[in-house]
Amino acid sequence: MNKMNLAVPALALAAALVALPAHTQQAPENQPADTQRPAEDAELPPVAVPQPSAAGQERTVMVVVGSSLTWDSNVFRLPDSADPQAQLGRSSKSDRISTTYAGLRVDKQYAQQRFLLDATVTAIRYRAFSYLDFDPVEYRGEWQWHLTPRVSGALGADRSQALANYGDFRNASQRNVLINENRRLSVDGWLFGGWHLLGGLRQREINYSVPFPQVGSFRETAGEAGLKYLAGTAASLTVNFRSTSGHYTDRVLDPVALLDDGFTRSESELLATWIVTGKSTLDARLARVDYRSNHFAERSFSGTAATLGHRWAATGKLSVNLAFSRELQPWEDSSASYRVDQRLSLGPLWQMTDRTALRLSLGREARDYRNPVAGFTGTTRRDTLRSAQIALDWRLLRNLSVNASLQRQRQTSTDPAFEFEAGVATLGASLKF
Repeated sequence: MNKMNLAVPALALAAALVALPAHTQQAPENQPADTQRPAEDAELPPVAVPQPSAAGQERTVMVVVGSSLTWDSNVFRLPDSADPQAQLGRSSKSDRISTTYAGLRVDKQYAQQRFLLDATVTAIRYRAFSYLDFDPVEYRGEWQWHLTPRVSGALGADRSQALANYGDFRNASQRNVLINENRRLSVDGWLFGGWHLLGGLRQREINYSVPFPQVGSFRETAGEAGLKYLAGTAASLTVNFRSTSGHYTDRVLDPVALLDDGFTRSESELLATWIVTGKSTLDARLARVDYRSNHFAERSFSGTAATLGHRWAATGKLSVNLAFSRELQPWEDSSASYRVDQRLSLGPLWQMTDRTALRLSLGREARDYRNPVAGFTGTTRRDTLRSAQIALDWRLLRNLSVNASLQRQRQTSTDPAFEFEAGVATLGASLKF
């Protein structure tokens, strides 16, 4: 572990150099990945149109600009019983959100090396709840390197900003911005035949602008090693072992509330991909997770995480994605020490014409909050979130696109304070040149 810790500063410095153009040019996730949207655990709606990633673009350097308008019927995901006048200072829970962004996309191939940069600056404005306004600066940079034909890997960094999930962070009077930063190095060494030796380092920082004690701001460092077998081009099987050490940056040891100042997490995982036919692909992951609180055994937990996905190209114009996942995450208050998230989603895509596509997304997520501390006498919290979204993407011209979407969310819970319903409508456009 000492060697890994010594390697992390070098990794962070090199990763920062990859992302340097985004900073020096003041140029523009989730997330400057393919969309500008809140982080994965956020319940606020996407507030911008889909954006193309750097990979596979027409030219080495491209600029993307866009804007969108979103109407949200319940910005803070308040229950029906809540009085918005008392909690928000106005009679309505809804708001209109405008988003404008500009991005720089770089995809440069040099011999066996490839350099990718995807950087975006965004202005998000709320008409009624203007104190939520913020201007995220996000990037994703990566150097896909080859040392020899047998040794390759990637060095990268990314940064995303989003509002905290107000479905869980219940202080609607404050703007709470989540900053997620990652730096990573991966190595793939081809041994012989289909066998590959894998290794990697990763550093992650999570920072909330307002303390969110159930989750906390933290910094963690992880190292991993694994072995992959490629069965031609049709299947692969990977065994990974990952060790993570982290400490919280916004709190000190609290023996009364049992809030720790650090943790360790180990994972042993098995991953598989199988191209069943030219139209059908299966992806699977099975992992054993062991989380240990540094000082309070009551906060430790272990269990099984898993994902299963099926991608099916039914016809030349119709494709369907079906996915299931089960994840374990820390959640620290008196009622729970961790939670189990189980998600099921169905996403058909109909390419109606060369320029028009219709997308449907149906999802169900169950959150089970487990392991309350001694003395807790309340009801154990369980949430079920159901969502449905339909979206239309229309490429008016070669580099000009328009999209529109409608979304409906409904969450039930054993705790009435966390029940809500929300409707979201978005209209946006983007131009790349």
